[in-house]
Amino acid sequence: MKNTKEIRTRENIILQTRPRFFMYLKSAIIKFIVILIIICLFRLIVTTTATIQEYLVSIVQIPLVEGVTLFLLLIILILFLWIIWDLLSWRSISYKLTDQRIITKSGILRKNRNSIHYDKIQDIRVSQSLTERITSSGDIEVFGGHEHARIFLNDVPRPKEVEKMINSIIEGEMVFKKREHQSKPKIKNSAVERHNEKFRRE
Repeated sequence: MKNTKEIRTRENIILQTRPRFFMYLKSAIIKFIVILIIICLFRLIVTTTATIQEYLVSIVQIPLVEGVTLFLLLIILILFLWIIWDLLSWRSISYKLTDQRIITKSGILRKNRNSIHYDKIQDIRVSQSLTERITSSGDIEVFGGHEHARIFLNDVPRPKEVEKMINSIIEGEMVFKKREHQSKPKIKNSAVERHNEKFRRE
């Protein structure tokens, strides 16, 4: 197995991005809207509850106003913390295209890291819903040589451009400048040619 540090120093990052903010966090936006609605109607709900409590107090003693107030505040707190978690989750996701492979990272408590080299890619699938087309985002699924070898780039910005970039690297249409400590100034071979060359040496 190659040393991770060695591989990292040999790679050039071509593109680094993360999911489109509004697409990935659409559930967080809905939660925020719910919080605003609760805050706007808070006084009305409490006043209505107080009226109901005045009617019920002659029958049974129930701390209805206090209970409803605490319940609404609890909902606001839970939704607020949930939104923070969604934001941290979005921040933890990273998509990288280097001159050698595609790397995805995700996870807050448990870190997940997947990568696939260009010479292992068999197919690329791009899908876009109506809202994704409006926000210029989409999902990219990259298939490797094995049945379960695949990488997902969800809600990635400008998916068609990213797909075109990946295909250009695979076909060798992109030319990369090498780092200063390396002897060769440029790489002109495609990922497939570099893969075949590797096996010829072995």
